[in-house]
Amino acid sequence: MPTTNLQLWESVQKTDPAYTKKYTGAGGFTGTSINPTYLHRKATEQFGPVGTGWGYTVLEERFDEGAPLNLGVEGQPLVMSKIHTIKLAVWYEVDGKRGEVVHYGHTPYVFRTRHGIQTDPEAPKKSLTDALSKALSVLGFGADIHMGLYDDFNYVEQVAQEVEIETAVNQVEAKERQKAKAQAWLDENIRLMNESVNLNMLAGVFKSALRKLEAKRDTAGIKRLTLAKDRKKAELEEQEAA
Repeated sequence: MPTTNLQLWESVQKTDPAYTKKYTGAGGFTGTSINPTYLHRKATEQFGPVGTGWGYTVLEERFDEGAPLNLGVEGQPLVMSKIHTIKLAVWYEVDGKRGEVVHYGHTPYVFRTRHGIQTDPEAPKKSLTDALSKALSVLGFGADIHMGLYDDFNYVEQVAQEVEIETAVNQVEAKERQKAKAQAWLDENIRLMNESVNLNMLAGVFKSALRKLEAKRDTAGIKRLTLAKDRKKAELEEQEAA
């Protein structure tokens, strides 16, 4: 039995950046998508094999008609756009108790592109994947993406580092490699601050590096960076006053 209501959510919310990609949707909307097979594997890790520990049932499937794609000589629609819609129930078991989430998936079936009117024979499969991913997201799978955390590059980098350690054959060596890399990065930023020729340049380097250290909760790094900034700031202020 979960010790807290968020135990399942917190165990599946982190997404490996290696299984994501950026996309641009209609109207220029941009976002991050998750590889659906990766989500299926995470569900299997959490609940057990599909069909025994978790699975899904199609409750409804239909083609919805949308706006006309072209008109005849008398203004009558000749071809209508169509959307494939599926209603899916995803079930799972936790500690012998069965749960269920219901969600929808949608995919354009008949639509217009710059090449003309197209039909997508893969629409039902895509709608199934869409509904399944949405249902799993309600349970917390990929929550960091849906909560907008992937908009922060520092967060994505931190997750990539955590995954590298978790999956490394030798975790001690992986941690040491990351520690050395982080140290070299901090040294470089301190060097850039020391070479700043004015207070604006100093503040820019400091703020950028500070955001990354705060995302990692690196208190030692923050302290070292701040001390270096304060020393250089005092030096520049003294030069300006002279």
